[in-house]
Amino acid sequence: MSVFDFFISSKSSGLKPLTYEEYAKDLKELDEVMGKAAFEKAWETRNFEIDLYWKRATYFWAFIASTYAGYFALINAASYSLPSKYNHAEVYFINCVGLIVSIAWFLTNKGSKAWQRHWEVHVDLLEDRFTGPLYKTVNPTMTYSVSKLNEIVSVATSAVWVLLGIKFFFDQQLVNLSGWKINWFVFASTVGTVLLVTAMFFGHGRGRFSERVISMSRRTFVYRDPLISGSRVQNNRTR
Repeated sequence: MSVFDFFISSKSSGLKPLTYEEYAKDLKELDEVMGKAAFEKAWETRNFEIDLYWKRATYFWAFIASTYAGYFALINAASYSLPSKYNHAEVYFINCVGLIVSIAWFLTNKGSKAWQRHWEVHVDLLEDRFTGPLYKTVNPTMTYSVSKLNEIVSVATSAVWVLLGIKFFFDQQLVNLSGWKINWFVFASTVGTVLLVTAMFFGHGRGRFSERVISMSRRTFVYRDPLISGSRVQNNRTR
């Protein structure tokens, strides 16, 4: 992977579309044992993805909360009202970290939901044979999506960091009607944030299902028998 591909990747998806007949041949028409195993695995992995979703959410909540705490601790400090050679660039740096983490939270929410929905589709397609259309039969005609509400909160959190960043520029008089005042620490933080956010949306952070080239190696080990002095039994068997 080149440096350019890390930020903006041009790789296309290598997925092959399946017809319903191909899907049925591969999964729906399995024998009873394998078919039920596939159905149960889909349920199991779907529940596992939900569990991971909330674990990831808790991780981001904790990180964002600590970032907010650090930010407000700095701006409420007595020194923040005093002139600073570097315009209190550490405040803006924390602001950038908060924005990056908040956007990462938003994209992680979308990625987690996509994998949960992936396994739910398998349940929809496989359940008729074993439980009937249980999962597809729903009672409420309309409700609220927990994952979408989380996405809204993560977008709002990102917007707050953007507004706080703009406030920083005006507080430190880095921008006014007469022009810009360049602070290279702030400039570098801004460029780094833009590059990392670009990488998350369009580059390395974007999942792509291309062809996987696999290579395996085998390591050897030496077993020393404690009952036989100087014994060395080396395993280097290949199959």
